[in-house]
Amino acid sequence: MERRGQQGNVRHKATPNALRGEMLVPQAYVWLKVAGRNRETRFNNLLHQISIPLLRCAYQMLGKSKASGVDRVTKAQYGKELEANLEDLHARIHRGSYHTKPARIVHIPKADGRLRPIAISIIEDKIVQGAVAMVLEAIYETVFLDSSLGFRPKRGCHKAIKRVFHLLKDGERKVVIDVDIEKFFNSMNHDKLLEFMGERIVDKRFLRLIWKLLKAQSRDGEKVSVNEVGSPQGSVASPILANIYLHYVLDEWFEEHWANHHQQMVRYADDVIFCFKQRASAEEFLMALKERMSQSHLRLNDAKTKIVSFAKEQYEVFHFLGFTFYWGKDRKRNYCLKLKTEAQKFRAKILEFKLWIQQNRNRFKLRILWEEAKVKLRGHYAYYAIHHNCKTWHYYHICLKLLMKWLNRRSQKRSFSWNGLLMKLKTNPLPRPYLANRVTFEQDVFAFAL
Repeated sequence: MERRGQQGNVRHKATPNALRGEMLVPQAYVWLKVAGRNRETRFNNLLHQISIPLLRCAYQMLGKSKASGVDRVTKAQYGKELEANLEDLHARIHRGSYHTKPARIVHIPKADGRLRPIAISIIEDKIVQGAVAMVLEAIYETVFLDSSLGFRPKRGCHKAIKRVFHLLKDGERKVVIDVDIEKFFNSMNHDKLLEFMGERIVDKRFLRLIWKLLKAQSRDGEKVSVNEVGSPQGSVASPILANIYLHYVLDEWFEEHWANHHQQMVRYADDVIFCFKQRASAEEFLMALKERMSQSHLRLNDAKTKIVSFAKEQYEVFHFLGFTFYWGKDRKRNYCLKLKTEAQKFRAKILEFKLWIQQNRNRFKLRILWEEAKVKLRGHYAYYAIHHNCKTWHYYHICLKLLMKWLNRRSQKRSFSWNGLLMKLKTNPLPRPYLANRVTFEQDVFAFAL
C-alpha cells in the first residue's frame, strides 16, 4: 500500500493472529482486508504479506485427501517437518529463488464424454498458490461486483441460481443469452492479466511471484510443457485469477455500457447468463460481446453460445450450473418458472452411482455399502434438491433399483428380494428428498431434508 513506512518492520513470529474460520491468520492479513475496502488504494509492498503464518494457514486449508504432485509428497509427509519446510519456503520466496515444479496432469471425464485436464501441483506449490490467493482475495473482494458469484466468500452456486430465478420469474425479461467461453481457464492471456492487476498492485516482486505461478510447467505423461497462456484448472489460485480477469473484461464493461433495469447478468466463474427484455438488444449485445472477447484474447464457443427466447408461451429452455430453467404450470394452470436437473448431468450422476455399486459390491460388507450409499444420496440432495425439482425423486428411485440389481450379483445365489429391501429400508432407511411445496425461492433457495 501507499504509506510504506506505516507497514513497519514487524517480525513474523511476533505478528498477532486472528481467526479465519477455525484457523489462525496473521493480523497483517486482516489489516490488508481493511485496506482493500478502499477501491482507490494501490499496493506497493505486498510480498511481505507472504509470511510464515500465512503460509502455515495456506497449508492448513489444504484438504487431507488432496492428490500428491510429481514428487509424490503428501500433506502429512510435508507436515512432519512443517516449520522447517515453511521457513525454507519463505526464505526462497523473499530472496527470489523460489521456482515451481511441473504439475502432474490427470484427465477426468466430463458429462459430455470429453476429458478435462486437471493440474496437480506439489504440496509446496499449492501452499504458495493458497497464500497468493488469500492476498488477492483481500485486495479484490470489495472490488468485485454483485453479479459475480463464483468462488467468493458467502456466495456460491445456489445464490447464482437464485439470482437468475429472480431476474426471470416475473416474465419481463423474455430473452436469455447463454454464454460459453471456449476453454477459458486455458486461454487467459498472462500479459493482459498482469496489466489488469497492475491497476491495484504496483509491487513488482509480488507480480513476479504470480508470473512464476502462471508460467509453471505441466507434465502430461512424458510430455513436459510450459503454460504460455491460461491458469490450469486444479491450481488453488486459478479461481481468484479468473475472477480478476473477467471482472475487468466482462463485469465492469457490462455494468458501464449495458446494465439497466431490463438488462442484467449473472456470472459464476466462466458460466455467464445475460437477461434482456428485447431480442434486438440481445443480438446487438452479442455482437459487441464477441468483439470484446476478441480484444481480450478470448473467444465464445459458437456451438454452445445461444440466444434463447424465454417467454412464458414458448418452450425454449436453457441450462445453468447443472439445472434446466423452463416455464411450467402450477396447480392452478398458471405459468410459473421451474427448475430441474439438467438431463446430461442427471445421466452422469446415475452412471456414477451405478459404477460405484458395480465396482464395490464385493469389496465391502453390506453395512458399509449402505452407509456409503447414504453419503452419496445426501451429497446429491445437497445440491440438486431445490424447489420444483422432481428429478431428485427419480434419482432416489433409480438408485434403489441399482442397489437391488447389483447387491443381488454379489454371488450366484439371489440373496436380496424386494421384500428384503423394503425391510432394510424400514430398519435403516436411506435419505429421501423432501420438496416442500410451500417453500418458494423468496423464502429459501433449496428445500431438502435428510
